[in-house]
Amino acid sequence: MSRPVIAVIILVIVLGLAGGGILGWMFLNKDRVALLSYQVEKVDGLSMHKVVLTEEKLLESDAILKKVIANLNLVDEWRMNSEAEAMAHLRKKLIVKEERIGSRIRVLYRDKKQERAFAILKEIKTIYPTYRSEAVERNELPPIAPVSDEGANGSSPANPVPNAL
Repeated sequence: MSRPVIAVIILVIVLGLAGGGILGWMFLNKDRVALLSYQVEKVDGLSMHKVVLTEEKLLESDAILKKVIANLNLVDEWRMNSEAEAMAHLRKKLIVKEERIGSRIRVLYRDKKQERAFAILKEIKTIYPTYRSEAVERNELPPIAPVSDEGANGSSPANPVPNAL
């Protein structure tokens, strides 16, 4: 074999190993996602962008995140130094956005472990309704749209955050 052929073979092997290593690293470091989705009632004069920003601000408030951290013991589980560090980590991984169709809100939480992502979002779901109800009473947020079941006549009371996990 000539020298250029050997150089090309070595180059292909090195590039293949580097590409495989990068793809393996990306697979092992990807976040898993837990999702909560609910629909809010449409209110005249209130944009969905403002509703999403208010929901995000409320979800990322210290009162809610401190309870989640304490109830799930996340400072110890994540081996962090303080509650403030854990709150910053939660805020970074929590995503609130509007669905494209209708007036639905999506709350996503990303974590390396799927079970922990679900546990955190489930804990938020148990804590959040109280704070959201207070915000609805202060007219900061629109109420949740009632969930209509096939057998119901549509008169069921709306939960502040429905069971969507």
